[in-house]
Amino acid sequence: MFRFRTLFGISLLILSALAQGAEVRTVGAITFEKCIAEGLSRFYSAWCADFTVPENHAGDSSRDISVALTWLPARTIVDDATPIVFLAGGPGQGARESYPSLRSAFYEMNKNHPILLIDQRGTGNSGTLHCDFGSLDAPVDNDPEYLVQMARDCRAKFSEVALQHYTTDDAAQDIELVRQALKVPQLVVYGVSYGTRLAQRYAALYPDHLRALILDSAVPSQLVLLAEHGRSLDAALEGRFAACSSQSDCAESLGTIGDTLERLLDRIETGAPSEVSFRDSQTGMITKVNLSRDHLVSVLRLLSYQSETAAMLPQLIANAESNGFADFVALSDLLLTPLVQSIAHGLQLSVICSETMPYLTPANTAGEEETLLGTQLIEITRLQCQEWPSKPIAEDFFSPPEHTIPTLILAGEFDPVTPAAYGRTIAEDLENATLIVVPDEGHAVIGIGCLEDLAAEFVANLSIQSTRCIDEWQGVPMFSGPHGWSP
Repeated sequence: MFRFRTLFGISLLILSALAQGAEVRTVGAITFEKCIAEGLSRFYSAWCADFTVPENHAGDSSRDISVALTWLPARTIVDDATPIVFLAGGPGQGARESYPSLRSAFYEMNKNHPILLIDQRGTGNSGTLHCDFGSLDAPVDNDPEYLVQMARDCRAKFSEVALQHYTTDDAAQDIELVRQALKVPQLVVYGVSYGTRLAQRYAALYPDHLRALILDSAVPSQLVLLAEHGRSLDAALEGRFAACSSQSDCAESLGTIGDTLERLLDRIETGAPSEVSFRDSQTGMITKVNLSRDHLVSVLRLLSYQSETAAMLPQLIANAESNGFADFVALSDLLLTPLVQSIAHGLQLSVICSETMPYLTPANTAGEEETLLGTQLIEITRLQCQEWPSKPIAEDFFSPPEHTIPTLILAGEFDPVTPAAYGRTIAEDLENATLIVVPDEGHAVIGIGCLEDLAAEFVANLSIQSTRCIDEWQGVPMFSGPHGWSP
């Protein structure tokens, strides 16, 4: 019955899209057509366009490529309303697909401002450079040649694409061409995670064309991506475990979670057990796999992104010690599969191979080997970048920002990948920045509590009167048992 209803609903959406296909809306020199956009298995009504840009902005004979645009008109008619541009994370995620997860957070801003989703070149509907790279946490020492061959195969799949021209600055130049075609003097740009790097590069290159910036879970301009992933995760987990220790029911029921985790890792290192049975999330069949440290690490990392899922970590760890690793293995499969599918790995390599690998040094990665995550992601990427085209980056790429653009910086206290310290670094470098650190929260926080109202106030006034509504925010308590926390 569920399958029939789902197919019936999709059919209605397709028929609706066909019926509305003739409707158009022109903004500046760009013509949008009525469409039904899809993201995260959700559908929403929008206006879509394919915008042509040169693949090589510096090449006279460059071929043209298309960048997918999605326009969500303001709910009220406001003369000369500045568009709010949405830039997704990754690198490798498309804005059109990612938007539904944050759609409610843009409701107030969308009242008086249109939202423009730009799928970065090489992602989403902008000629996605997607290749099946399997798990992001595949052990590098298992078969390095296999990992290199995956990169070779992906490069061969896109042999007609000038992969070296899919960097952050290339995407920033695309945004500027879109702005010019829209014929609007300025933009408000919202970026999340890696999208904050793209937003800041646009600000560095075209500061006069920005009315405001919103940086959610931000990456400082000076940071080399991947350099601190392990230390950031460890700090976030330590914060979560400390929260359990300070919460009497959690501490009494589950003990010292950090010590329990160390015992679990020791058991895996000694090969006890070597094989685990679990129920496959897609087939429902009982499946056996060889247990590795990566099963634990991937789950701890991905559940740490949001407070609602991070709250389960102490109970999950304690349960593994008494009942085995089946839950961790099942969750690893469940969480990694959609993540891998959502990332355009070719685009990710184009960005990382040009902007990260030449600049990773023993100094900026010091301490990573001793972390829970280790240097695995770095080593996998280093191998694959040997087979991937790259190009030099701009001399000022890692320079601190110097603009005076009104900037709102949002950070989560326990963000496992872009910690609150990153937001503080950016705020210290700017003359006109407002920093909000949300207690107890993780990554991508604009949808938390009253932040959507504060963001709308910021876009309207370029300032915020008070952050009191979020300053004393309390996240989800740590679970102290299989049914949650004690009342």
